[in-house]
Amino acid sequence: MNELNRKVKSVPFNLDDPYERELLEHCNQFIQFATYIKRLIQRDMEQGVGVIRKEHEKAEMRQEKKIDPSKLKSFGL
Repeated sequence: MNELNRKVKSVPFNLDDPYERELLEHCNQFIQFATYIKRLIQRDMEQGVGVIRKEHEKAEMRQEKKIDPSKLKSFGL
């Protein structure tokens, strides 16, 4: 698989937060973290969890901000 065909999403855990530390400890029992997360996402999609759909709807409702052309110069565009 070409690296251009992959998207990596990192998941940070705040070790100062007891709940997030517990989440990390739970995840650490799985050898393949990415596979575990993908299965959770799959389960979420199959069950049609409302929270995810509401977040998706919020994203759709947000209006895209126009990009200031003068700021693109700093990126070489």
